[in-house]
Amino acid sequence: MPIKRAALLLLAAATLLMPAAQSAGAAEDLKIGNGRGTIEFSIGESRIFRTTGGFGTWQGNVQVNDADIPKSAVEVTVQTGSLQMMDLQQTDMLKDSDFFDVDRFPQMTFRSDKVERLGDDTLKIDGFLTLRGVTRPMTFNVTVTDRKPNAAPGARYASFRAKGKIKRSEFGMTKYVDLVGDDVEISIRTDAWR
Repeated sequence: MPIKRAALLLLAAATLLMPAAQSAGAAEDLKIGNGRGTIEFSIGESRIFRTTGGFGTWQGNVQVNDADIPKSAVEVTVQTGSLQMMDLQQTDMLKDSDFFDVDRFPQMTFRSDKVERLGDDTLKIDGFLTLRGVTRPMTFNVTVTDRKPNAAPGARYASFRAKGKIKRSEFGMTKYVDLVGDDVEISIRTDAWR
């Protein structure tokens, strides 16, 4: 009888501890964007032809798995119609069919395929960018700052800065490539919250 009771107690204890063990290795679901961050881009080799802009409406989900970083994941959706330039004429031109073609392609997306820790606060995220119906590989180098693992639900968990680069011609945006350039630098700054 005592052996049976001890076995039952061990089983009960294991059952109670199992959720805690699972949660320790589980991914943390976070939100980014939605007015708490910026996506900006710049193109041009010289200051004379250098052009900068950004997108006002975008959001994303981040799954952070500290116990197993490669199991972390990122997904971002950008509304291309929210494109903003300093010059209204430039904004209209880039929204047109030669560039972002926002009427036909109202969204662009990035989905991670591989997450790698480079240092205590730095990550490399490989994934795929879909723009104008074309999907190409893309890499972001990410810095994580001001992390608060014990943040309450709805509160800021950390801040992220990400930088990457694409060739716009690979997405069908070839107009003025010889004049302005092909490489587009993309910069994301955002808070992540629970």
